[in-house]
Amino acid sequence: MTKATELGFQVSKPVGDNVPYDVIIDAHGHFISIQVKSTYFQASNLKPGNFVASLYHAAAQNHRYSPADFDYLAMYCIPPDIWYIIPSSVAAMKHAIRVCPGDQHNQFESYREAWYLLHDRTPIPPYTPGRISIYAIVDELGPKDPPPRSRTRTVKRRSNKPKAPNS
Repeated sequence: MTKATELGFQVSKPVGDNVPYDVIIDAHGHFISIQVKSTYFQASNLKPGNFVASLYHAAAQNHRYSPADFDYLAMYCIPPDIWYIIPSSVAAMKHAIRVCPGDQHNQFESYREAWYLLHDRTPIPPYTPGRISIYAIVDELGPKDPPPRSRTRTVKRRSNKPKAPNS
C-alpha cells in the first residue's frame, strides 16, 4: 500500500477478510482490485535468486484464485525489494508464481515493476448527448505483449428521424 501511495495512487483496504483481494486502487476514477503476495522464500531446488509465492487462498485449503477474484497480482520479493504487477488473466489458476529478478528467460520478468499497467487503465469518458464514444481496454496481456494503449474516436450520432422521400 505504501509503494502504491508513493506512486500517486489512491489506495483503500477492504474491511474484514471476506473478499479475494487485499487492496483497491483508484486509478483515475477506475477501481482496480489487487491481490498482494509477498515472499522471501527462495526455492533451494532452483537456480539461486528464484522467489516463489503460493497462490492458494489463505482461508480455504487447496483453493486457487480465479481470474475473476482480482484484477492484478502484486508480488513483492522482500530481500531485493522488487515488485511484479501481473494481470489476473496471467496469474490466476496457478499453484504458485516463481520469479527470478533479472533473468530474461523468466516468464514474469516483463511484469517487473510494471506499475504502468495500473496507470494505463483510463476510465471510460463521460457520456455526451448526441455523440457515441467507442472505447476499449485490453485486459488479457501475454508476458511479452506491450502495454495496452487506449484510443477514443468520437462520432456524431445519426438522427432517428425518417428521411423525406425524394420528389
